[in-house]
Amino acid sequence: MAELKSTSLNQKAWRRLKRNKSAMAGLGIIVFALLLSIFAYLVAPDNSPSGNSQILQLETHPPGYRIKLLKKERSTVSSSGFIEGMYNGFAKNYEPIPVLDYELKGDSLSYTEYKGKSFHAEQKKISLLELSGRKLNSISEKDFVNEFVSEGKFLLGTDKFGRDILSRLIIGVRVSLSVGMISVFISLFIGIFLGAIAGYFRGWTDEAIMFVINVFWSIPTLLLAMGLYIGAGSLIENKLIMIFIAVGLTMWVEVARIVRGQFLSIREMEFVSAAKSLGFGNRRIIFNHILPNILGPIIVIACSNFASAILVESGLSYIGLGIQPPAPSWGSMLNEYKDFIDTNKAYLALFPGLAIMLLVLAFNLVGNGLRDALDVKGQLD
Repeated sequence: MAELKSTSLNQKAWRRLKRNKSAMAGLGIIVFALLLSIFAYLVAPDNSPSGNSQILQLETHPPGYRIKLLKKERSTVSSSGFIEGMYNGFAKNYEPIPVLDYELKGDSLSYTEYKGKSFHAEQKKISLLELSGRKLNSISEKDFVNEFVSEGKFLLGTDKFGRDILSRLIIGVRVSLSVGMISVFISLFIGIFLGAIAGYFRGWTDEAIMFVINVFWSIPTLLLAMGLYIGAGSLIENKLIMIFIAVGLTMWVEVARIVRGQFLSIREMEFVSAAKSLGFGNRRIIFNHILPNILGPIIVIACSNFASAILVESGLSYIGLGIQPPAPSWGSMLNEYKDFIDTNKAYLALFPGLAIMLLVLAFNLVGNGLRDALDVKGQLD
């Protein structure tokens, strides 16, 4: 007789989630964004700190623009190590000079420097000693190109400071994901704790917590985040940490309301009465018996809050209260280039806007997919 293989509820939920193509597409986008955030400085064409390598001659050049860059070494800047570069970016020990052409003649170099769209190119001559900072007796054309010449490729164009937009978008995904992750953790910690206490004990405890919830609920999310950011800004110097706290404290209310509602329902079930009759304490019943049974709705609201956190952070950065320059943020990029939206350079604002939309959509798709997968009512498998 064949042995029947049982399938856990988690396995069934994962199987249902995999059949949801839109949710899996959203999950793929999230995983891709996570990998980008980890390896941002290895993937970005401009891997300097914050992608802030400015070449002012290349101001607002269109997507797909290419030009040769001559590397003029700077002795005052030391290169970054690999670990430090992975985290903060790789400091450049050279100055990039855009050139249209060049000619190597003995121990000197003649080149035509590109001065921008509104200026004429300028012929210049420099010694290899001045270019490299060290004496070069002889160097072949091939070795010279390998060491001192690179091709600047700007797939999404450049901004008004001549910085690579693609690089700043890639590095900026770190801000969105880190703000979302830590803010959601803060909101879950506060929301689950207060919601569980309100729903389990009821009475005056529930009324007091619901009063606080309603007060927070009545304040617009972005306005509340602005108030928290400005109010506590003098106490916390690190603006990124301030954003984590401000965004997290604006999203716990919805978590608390959902957890409270679930506790009000589940606390009347028989297994809770059985736990009380066995003499188990309130803390054990709350965290060991009731809380594991409401993880489904909590996971769904966490995905929704992740998307909301990205929007709130982008909104704060858009009005100048978020990540400060030169660190890249999608919201601050929108703010910088909103005036270009009705010009032929609308791509400057379009690209960060599309990035925000795509990541928020991905979390909403995953949240909707999880809601359907974890809803066992009416499910046959």
